[in-house]
Amino acid sequence: MTEIIDYGRFAERLARRQSRWELLDEVQREWGYEDPGGEPLVTREGEAPGYEPDESDPIPAALLEWWDSPVNSFAFRPRLYWTHSQWPPSSSDTVEDPPDDRIRVIMAEYEYVNEWGYLASEAHLPDPKVMVNTHDGWVMQSRSISEFFLHLALERLPAHFGWTLPVSRAAVDGDPAIVQRLQAAYRELGLPPWQEMDADALSYGAPDALIRHGRGPGAGHPIVIHGRTRAAVVQVAETLGLTWTDEDLKAPSEVPSPVEDLPAASFTEGGTDDRFRWTVISTGGTPPVPSVPGVPGLRELPGRTAMAADQDGTTVVAGDSTGRVHVWAADGSRIADRALHRAPVTAVACHRPDGGGPVVVSGDSHGVLRYWAADRAPARTAFDRRRAPVAALTSARLETGPALVAGWADGLARVWDLRSMDVADLPIGTGVEALTLTSDGVLQVTTGQGTAALRLDRDRLWPTRGLRLRLGEIDWGSLWGNRGPAYEVPGLIAEVASDDEDTAQAAVKRLYGLLVSKHTPVSAAAAAVPFLVERMLIPTNRARNTLLLLIADIADGPGEEREAVIAAVPSLLHLRDDEHPSIRWAAGELVRICGVPTA
Repeated sequence: MTEIIDYGRFAERLARRQSRWELLDEVQREWGYEDPGGEPLVTREGEAPGYEPDESDPIPAALLEWWDSPVNSFAFRPRLYWTHSQWPPSSSDTVEDPPDDRIRVIMAEYEYVNEWGYLASEAHLPDPKVMVNTHDGWVMQSRSISEFFLHLALERLPAHFGWTLPVSRAAVDGDPAIVQRLQAAYRELGLPPWQEMDADALSYGAPDALIRHGRGPGAGHPIVIHGRTRAAVVQVAETLGLTWTDEDLKAPSEVPSPVEDLPAASFTEGGTDDRFRWTVISTGGTPPVPSVPGVPGLRELPGRTAMAADQDGTTVVAGDSTGRVHVWAADGSRIADRALHRAPVTAVACHRPDGGGPVVVSGDSHGVLRYWAADRAPARTAFDRRRAPVAALTSARLETGPALVAGWADGLARVWDLRSMDVADLPIGTGVEALTLTSDGVLQVTTGQGTAALRLDRDRLWPTRGLRLRLGEIDWGSLWGNRGPAYEVPGLIAEVASDDEDTAQAAVKRLYGLLVSKHTPVSAAAAAVPFLVERMLIPTNRARNTLLLLIADIADGPGEEREAVIAAVPSLLHLRDDEHPSIRWAAGELVRICGVPTA
């Protein structure tokens, strides 16, 4: 974040806003929220299938707009908000209506202590005020529905995307002048107090920071500072005269994926990457000319931005500037026409797996990939997303099965083995105009200097492919971890095999939460043990120091998982003499827990 935004001037922005949702969109982006691509997870239709509004009970235009708006972050990521939506708007089940009127509830916090809604007498207005229930009855929360959703985003998103410093009640009670310094140094945002959980909170603005002053017994922390940067929080803390430690200052839980900083793509014959995943076999070649059948409607497609055909020339796909993707059979009959993107489509590809229908992949200028079988509805979520426009796409049927390559404008190419879903990131450089993958595993990279041919080494490219295929032979959905069906477990085991230490260690930590229990049998743990032991026996595994302890703690369970570990102990006993003290200690714990004789 290079631009400093002074939220002390937020009231001015609030006063001059013109469209209902423009400021909401700006605030969300400023704090790091990004459109995830795909379809909304929460919709009006999903909340009340088949519901048709009663004309005698009108719905305010602003509420309808919010539900359908592409900047409605609640619809796409509701877990950021700690609230439940209500559609259709209805009376409260727990709170009496105000005298001589009715409330139409539109949102409630998770515990339903507070509900927010508009007055039925104002439902005919395009953007009526929003009320909230308190101990004093229903009071005004926001001057309009659109202001309510803006305020809700300011209340919720900074806690996920920003740096956070909560100030305890003891600290504020011990130094009441903190509040006086807050009021003297910073201006309010221009929004009414936020009412929730027996507290009302005024928000103040600072450069790159928001300060929430919670009043009332429900305010667990009377002051909470959120900053777009760590420095912004520190500056506010110093201004308020606070005493704090690094442990008090919480880093963002949501960190956007980085954009690569790569030079222009450049290749030398015989060159390779640092892991020998590809080798340049030629440079300066003529760019391949894609063969796309001229089906009726393709050439005349308004706003056409990209087109491609499958390997047999039997299916044609095109994208346009509105985000729609169009699919035809070679005879000109239309197979599909879908609005899949909220940005112009920048690249498309199509392949036909063995014995199946056409599969389409499309990318847009927001960096979103959608992947779907043309004869079925697409998955609601995006296949992938990065913070750079998709520059090129290609797919092919290799000896190992279908493969997909996506290139983004920041110079990263991502290569999937679609059968196992193993994936590799290749930082090939910027300026890529086209990618073409051939059936013999050669990736042709076209830049302004010509086309280079890179021979891919599939074993080095997808080192966990075999592991993932074997994991895929188990019905993990029928097995249980500590938090329900074990769908997440096979992917985490594959991540344990990652050559990135942070990824491998994070996977082990997550597996602890899913597989370790001293009181309840965990069926997924027994199935996972052979794979975890296999990873432990690979000397280059980046998580060995914690992985062996995970295996030992699984053995402390009461079910089949204990027997699975005991069966594997003989293959692990040599680790008692490992050169790393942490592994020697974990091996000792394994022997102790399993009750294996040491002599």
